[in-house]
Amino acid sequence: MFGLYKDVAVLAAKRAARSWLAALSIPVYALVVMGAAQVAAPLGMIGGMIVGLVAAACFGGYLSLLSSAVEGSRIRFADLKHGLRAVWDVVSVFFALWILGLGVSMLQKMAGPNAAAVGGVAALAAAIFFNVVPELIYQSRHRSFALLKESASFVMANPFAWFPPNLVFAFVILWATGTLTLSSPGALLVRLAQLGSAGGVLAFVGSAPLWMAPLLIAFVHFVMVFRGLLYKELGAGSTRMRAFRRSMGT
Repeated sequence: MFGLYKDVAVLAAKRAARSWLAALSIPVYALVVMGAAQVAAPLGMIGGMIVGLVAAACFGGYLSLLSSAVEGSRIRFADLKHGLRAVWDVVSVFFALWILGLGVSMLQKMAGPNAAAVGGVAALAAAIFFNVVPELIYQSRHRSFALLKESASFVMANPFAWFPPNLVFAFVILWATGTLTLSSPGALLVRLAQLGSAGGVLAFVGSAPLWMAPLLIAFVHFVMVFRGLLYKELGAGSTRMRAFRRSMGT
């Protein structure tokens, strides 16, 4: 399995470097969302919906660029604008997650003093079972709840192949931002759950020293290319993957 990780990492490094414009788009899109949040703040619920649409458009824009990066295509400046075509794909997933969030909120109200524990468990479960959502948005034909189900199915079929490198990447980000703590398992799980969302990743990057931010952004883009390539490998059912699954009894 380490041979597969090595091959994917080498290819991901090459394609991430080739698609440096996609990495550059991360802070650009983040600033756009922050600007929209400032402008829409006085509008209340309507403002929140506007910010949500802007965030979906920007996330979809990056995923469109990421799709080209994973395929090894060269990205041009014009692609930064054309990448916004995936907005409705992202909105469908955001809507499904919002519905599930309403359900979790209801459970928290029913849980009384245990509301925080219920919310923490739900966040961790979402970080695990919906971990492959970004890859599926640009590599799957499913959308909304069907895409979330596909993500959970993939995770359950490939837990020992998918999560080890992703945990390593998560620990690198936590270590680089000075938030890695092994003395408190609960706090560590909370931070790992936060890294399961795009907003959480950007929050950690934003908390890093200014000189470190470009390095972290480049690292995050490499990780996303790596994940896209690894997903393709695991989904393809190669001979190496079949042998690994037999050895794991899955």
